[in-house]
Amino acid sequence: MTAAAEITEKVYAENGWIKHTGRFLKVSTGDWVVFAGTTTDHVLGVINCRGTLYTGADEATLTYGTATINNSGTAYTATDTSIVIASGAITRVPPYYIQTTSGEIILVLTDSAADNAASTLTVKRGCLGTTASATGLANSNTIYLKQIVYFGAATSGYVDFEYTPMPTSADTGLFTTSGE
Repeated sequence: MTAAAEITEKVYAENGWIKHTGRFLKVSTGDWVVFAGTTTDHVLGVINCRGTLYTGADEATLTYGTATINNSGTAYTATDTSIVIASGAITRVPPYYIQTTSGEIILVLTDSAADNAASTLTVKRGCLGTTASATGLANSNTIYLKQIVYFGAATSGYVDFEYTPMPTSADTGLFTTSGE
């Protein structure tokens, strides 16, 4: 562990590190927010997402959207760039990041059926400084859709939220030990 005095701030030449805020009307318990925009403000994924209910209470039950890997035939390797998912019925807006249970961040370049549960994803592996790995891509494993956040508190009404967009360059060393 690095002592606080030894930490140096890393400033990326990317505007995406500014915290963003917003508000949405949550009509039922467990509404989803898909952080996708237009061509000029498209969000590939979010980190540090927080929400506050209109009452001032913390919207504490936030989770990423999920999908299930389908590779009952041949197991995926660390170099595969085509991944099949069997479930993930949330509308997805490519490009977007996914994360495996091993911690690998993967950039989804195309999604053959972004409005359906089953789909084939064309991907770039080992993004943001993570290492490409077959671990986490076994049949029936869950992957996490970093562009979609589930606001799960048992209430409805306005939710104010803030988030940090993930880098648009998949080659940014966000999760490396050196920070490069």
